[in-house]
Amino acid sequence: MTISYIPILFVDVAGSLAMIIFALLSLYSAKILRELDRDNSIFLYLMWVCSGFTLFAVSRSFSHILRQFLLLTMNKETWVMIGPYTGTINTVSFMLIAMITLFFGQIWNINEKIFSSKKQLENTHAQLMDLNQTLEQKVVERTEMLTSSEHKCRRIFEQSLDSIIVTDDHFFMKEINPAGVELTGYTKDKILFDNMNFKNFFTFGSEWDRIQYLILSNEFILNEEIDFLREDKTSVLVLVTGGVDYGAFGCGRTYHFIIKNINERRQMERQIIQADKLAALGELSAGVAHEINNPLGIILGYTQLLLKEEPKHKQDLKTIEKHVKNCQVVVSDLLSFSRKGSVKKAIININTILKDITGFLSNHADFKNIDIIIDLDHDSSLNILGNEQEIGQVIMNLLINACHAIKEQGKIEITTKSHKDQILITIADDGTGIEKKNISKIFDPFFTTKPVGQGTGLGLSVGYGIVKQHGGGITVKSKLGEGAAFTIILPQISSEKEELN
Repeated sequence: MTISYIPILFVDVAGSLAMIIFALLSLYSAKILRELDRDNSIFLYLMWVCSGFTLFAVSRSFSHILRQFLLLTMNKETWVMIGPYTGTINTVSFMLIAMITLFFGQIWNINEKIFSSKKQLENTHAQLMDLNQTLEQKVVERTEMLTSSEHKCRRIFEQSLDSIIVTDDHFFMKEINPAGVELTGYTKDKILFDNMNFKNFFTFGSEWDRIQYLILSNEFILNEEIDFLREDKTSVLVLVTGGVDYGAFGCGRTYHFIIKNINERRQMERQIIQADKLAALGELSAGVAHEINNPLGIILGYTQLLLKEEPKHKQDLKTIEKHVKNCQVVVSDLLSFSRKGSVKKAIININTILKDITGFLSNHADFKNIDIIIDLDHDSSLNILGNEQEIGQVIMNLLINACHAIKEQGKIEITTKSHKDQILITIADDGTGIEKKNISKIFDPFFTTKPVGQGTGLGLSVGYGIVKQHGGGITVKSKLGEGAAFTIILPQISSEKEELN
C-alpha cells in the first residue's frame, strides 16, 4: 500500500511544481507581449489570465505539497484545518479568471471603438495632411499669381506714358510714376517726402475747386481739361481722369488720377485751325485790298491836286490825305498778309537782326523806361534761310506790343537758343498779360485789344503769316497780370547748306 502510493505522491508534487513553472513562464511571455504593444487589448487580457492562472497554480500546488507533507507526517488534523483555506484561494483564483473572461468582451468592444476612432483619426489626419499640402500648394500658386499680377501692374504703372498719381483722402500725394515726375518737373522724393498736395499743380484755383467738387460728388471725373502747373511755373494743357478707391477692409480711401499731356496736340490743332482760317482770310484780303487800293489811289491823287488848286481848303484836304494814307497802310498790310512767299531769301543771322533792332529801339522814346535784357546763344550758328526785312518786321512788332503791354515801367527779356535743328526766339515781358479767352484769337486778322485808333489788328496775323512762310511757327504763353512770352520757332540752316550757298 505504501509502495503503491509513492508514484502518486511523486506525480502530485512534480506536477504541482511543473504547473507553477509553466504558469510563471506563461505570465512572463504575456508580460513581454504586453511591453511590445501596450495598446493591444489581447495582450492585456492574456497577462490578466496568466496572472490568475499563476495565482491558482501557486495556491493549488502549495496546498497539494503541504497536504502530502502533512499526511506523511501524520498531521492529518492540521490539513483538515488548512484545507478549506487553500480551496477558498483556488476558488477565488478561478472566479478572478472567469470575471476577466466575462469583462473582456466589454473591454474588447471598447477597444474596437478606440481602434475604430483611432483609424478614423488617422484617416482624418491623412486627409488634413493632404489638404494642408494642397493648401500650401495653392498658397504658393496664388502667391506666384499675385506676385506676377503685382509685377505686371507695377510695370504698367512705371512704364505708362501717361502720368499716374495716387493721393490720400485729403489729396496729398502718395505715389507717382516716372511720367508724372517728368510732367511735374519735381523729383519723386520731393513730391512724396514734402507731402505735396494735388491742388498745388493747378494753375488756377477755380479749376481745382471745380475738380474737387466733381470728384467728391460723383466719385469720379472723366477727361477734364485743366492747366497743369509745373515746377518751373509754366503751364501745360492736360486731360485728367480720376476716381476714388476704397481699398480693402481697414484701408483708407485713396484717389487715383491719370493725366494725359495734350499741350502739343492742342497747340498743333490750334495752329492748323489758325492756318486754315488765315488761308481763307488771305484770299479774301487779297481781293478786298486790290479792289480798295485803286479807289484810294484815285482819292489820294485828286486830293493832292486840290491841295494845289484850293489853298483855302488846305486843312480839310490834309485831313482827307492823312486818312487816305492810313487806309493805304491797312491795304498794304492786307497785301502783305495775303502774299504767297515770292520774296527773296538769303542766309541771315538771328543774333545780328536782334542786335540791330534792340539798338535802334533803345533810343526810342517809348522804350526809355523799359529794360531790354538780351540773352543770346553765342555757342551755335543761329542762321536761317529767310528774308531779313520780314523777320525784322515780326520781331519789331512783337517788341512794340510788349512795350505797349508794359504801360509805364518794366522789362523785356529776349533770348535765343538752338534746339533740335530749330532756332527759338523768345520775347517775354512783365506787362499786363493776355486773358485766357483771347489767347486763341490774337493771331486773327483785325483782332486787337488796343483802344480804337491805336491798332489795326493785323500786326500779329501778318507776323504769323511771315513766320509760317519761313517754315516756322509762333507760340504764346501768358497769365493775366504777369506778362506774356512769345516764342518764334524757325528752322535752323545746317552748316552744309551754308557752305553750298
